[in-house]
Amino acid sequence: MKGHQPLLCRGCAGHLYAVCTTDHTGGNKVGQWEVDHEMPVSCPLAGLLPLTGRGVCVHDLPGAEEVLGPPR
Repeated sequence: MKGHQPLLCRGCAGHLYAVCTTDHTGGNKVGQWEVDHEMPVSCPLAGLLPLTGRGVCVHDLPGAEEVLGPPR
C-alpha cells in the first residue's frame, strides 16, 4: 500500500491494515485482500470485518464503502 493514506475505520476511527496477495502471471492485477483492525478494539462495525475478497484495489471489496473512510 505504498503511497496511500492510512486506512481508517468508519465506525471507530481506528487504523486498519490491508494485505493483498496477487499472482502476477499473465498480467493479472486482481489480488486477494484482507482488511481488519490493526489492534483489537470495540467497534460498531466489527461484524463487517475482516473484509476479504478479490479486487484491483482495497476499495473494490464488497462492504468497503461502509467500513473504509473518515471517522463518523
